[in-house]
Amino acid sequence: MKKVILSYIEKVPALSPTIAKIVQLTSSDTSSAVDLVQAIKLDPALTVKVLNLINSSYFGMPQEVTSINRAIILLGMNTIKNLALSAEVLSSFNPSKGALFNVDKFWQHSLACAISSKLIAQRIVKDPVKREEFFIAGLIHDIGKIFFIKHFPRDYLSMVKKVGSSDSLNHKERLLFTMDHAEVGGLIAEKWALPPDLVMSIRLHHEKTVKSETSFLPASVYISNLYCKTNGYGDDIGAMVAKETDEQDWGRLNLHKADEAEILSCLPEKVEEAKVFLQVRGK
Repeated sequence: MKKVILSYIEKVPALSPTIAKIVQLTSSDTSSAVDLVQAIKLDPALTVKVLNLINSSYFGMPQEVTSINRAIILLGMNTIKNLALSAEVLSSFNPSKGALFNVDKFWQHSLACAISSKLIAQRIVKDPVKREEFFIAGLIHDIGKIFFIKHFPRDYLSMVKKVGSSDSLNHKERLLFTMDHAEVGGLIAEKWALPPDLVMSIRLHHEKTVKSETSFLPASVYISNLYCKTNGYGDDIGAMVAKETDEQDWGRLNLHKADEAEILSCLPEKVEEAKVFLQVRGK
């Protein structure tokens, strides 16, 4: 089974040339905003999607932004990269009509995790550029589930219905498929040549006790995933019971459980503002 899964991962479409170039440019210290503008403009559809996101209520721009050049000045190269990458992933991993699960619920959960993770980052990360990685990490943390549903729809969804808690989901996945969705998602992110911290956050988003010495991303996504599932933003795949976050979870971020309400109290408002992200999937 593992060989079959790996062969399917090999066939996962690469990021579009435009997105691959954007990721490359924003990972280089020698790239300029001009380079990024030229890359994005090669894809008119992507340009429109990114501008639609920038002009949404989520960013609250005082006036309409009509050019990528202006957007980069206002938001920075890394934010533009993550908007472009968000649009790409949401479009590429958008199941066709007749899907055997609630696609809208799944992506609403992912979007809520993205926002929750970024809200956490605003408390613990000083560099605003690095905070943007928390959003994309939350948004794509469950791409491994989409992979399983696409390639093994009936077997996977039948298994999920029998799983009692989110903790046992990964165990059941490994029994049936030899790999779990977090590992599969990490391999897909590696294929896309995404930053190592981002790959790690996908791979470890169910690991409660792992505390990275180099990145808060995995712990942030882990907490966001739990919090969203217990506060009205479940992914609607099965009827799994999620656990509340605890003191140990927040301790991985050098925070306390008591900080949770203050940090995440505005989540419903932010999710509502950011629903424009879900519109870039198309139909």
